Amino acid sequence: MKRLLGLLAAVVLLFGMIPAASAAAAPGAPPAKAARHAKAAQRPMIFVHGFFGSGSQFETQAKRFASNGYPASHVEFLEYDSTFANNTTEQVNTALDERIARLKAATGADQVDLLGHSLGTKISQDYLNSSAARAQNVAHYVNIDGGAATALPGGVPTMAIWGEGGQSRTITGATNVYQINESHVETTSSVATFKAVYKFFTGEDPRTTDVVPESGQIKLAGRAVLFPYNVGVTNARLDVFALNPATGRRTGLQPVATYQLSGDGSFGPFNGSGTAHYEFLITRPGSTQVHHLYYQPFRRTDLGIRLLSSEPGSLVDWLIERNQRHVALLAYRNKEWWGDQGAGSDTLTMNGTGVLNATTAPRGKRAIGLFAYDWKSDRVTDTSASIGLFPAIPFMSGVDIFLPASNLPIGAVTMETRQRGGNGQTARIVVPNWPSDAHTVTVFFDDFT
Repeated sequence: MKRLLGLLAAVVLLFGMIPAASAAAAPGAPPAKAARHAKAAQRPMIFVHGFFGSGSQFETQAKRFASNGYPASHVEFLEYDSTFANNTTEQVNTALDERIARLKAATGADQVDLLGHSLGTKISQDYLNSSAARAQNVAHYVNIDGGAATALPGGVPTMAIWGEGGQSRTITGATNVYQINESHVETTSSVATFKAVYKFFTGEDPRTTDVVPESGQIKLAGRAVLFPYNVGVTNARLDVFALNPATGRRTGLQPVATYQLSGDGSFGPFNGSGTAHYEFLITRPGSTQVHHLYYQPFRRTDLGIRLLSSEPGSLVDWLIERNQRHVALLAYRNKEWWGDQGAGSDTLTMNGTGVLNATTAPRGKRAIGLFAYDWKSDRVTDTSASIGLFPAIPFMSGVDIFLPASNLPIGAVTMETRQRGGNGQTARIVVPNWPSDAHTVTVFFDDFT
């Protein structure tokens, strides 16, 4: 509880202390015009997430770049603890130095492209402004819904993409793009952002904005991390199972891949299928609590999978009410859930009950994570309000819904969603009705249709 209160205090402090990034350009920075008109190249790129974020927020864009011919390994994610309990800003800068140097050596590129979102724009701008040498390693910078500035950061050619809100925000000298109907996290994953960024990086329009399915075998890899710190899950086992999508049950007794997690929590790559449904199961020695994570089919090679977890009984996990009679799950998507926009809302049902409305998913809450369980364990569903402490936590909400559990399990929870702007397409994920006293369930929905 003490650590959770400390985290909430950090939320308040950080949201109050993030100003627009420094506007001063670094002396000796490379001329913007020359860099802008350099020959288009598939340079490697690095995405720097924002507060409470992770690399998963650029996962779809990575697959869109790959759908246009970029090697999947050319897109990487700089992850850090955005509460700064486990790292300093200088350590984050050093990690970015090391990642840039490694990517340049591995690909033969002269420079990298850099993108930052929200708090990640402050980190990126401060990094580019810190020295001419750092700025010279970056060909293009994309500032996504974050800090304004009165000069190009480090003199680097810049595109600034701004989400919902007015058009007063700007970076002087940059290409400023306003996507006023897109929400804060949505700006990292949207088609409009991809089209703008792709042309900015290459000088050309993309051939496709789809996540184009790959036939045959694909590669899957990523990290298991502790939310929100992005430190690796260690001293744990990860098993990956193929599923029957109609029932959510495993199709075989043996996992398709197994890893002992340590260090930064990395796993893979392993050979998979773009059409398969997978369950990722995290078990910890000495703990009776296991974590099941479910995904829609990955469609193509994905090296940026992020398994967002918590140590049992700590932080966000502490907020979940558990017993053997009900299922507790998290419905997560890197595009805010909207429940108060009329025909422009999303829909999400759990066993036929709608859970998005003006109180559980108002647009202004910017919730990408919706926790669902039997509040007060009374076996009564009441979706009229967000529950517990979730109204006070950024990007999260909660809903009181009784989803009966069984010990084997023998039942299922069926979730269906239709995204706003998705032409009525319905995505459906079925998972076993694991009892929450020993099972945590996370269901990841695509942020695209």
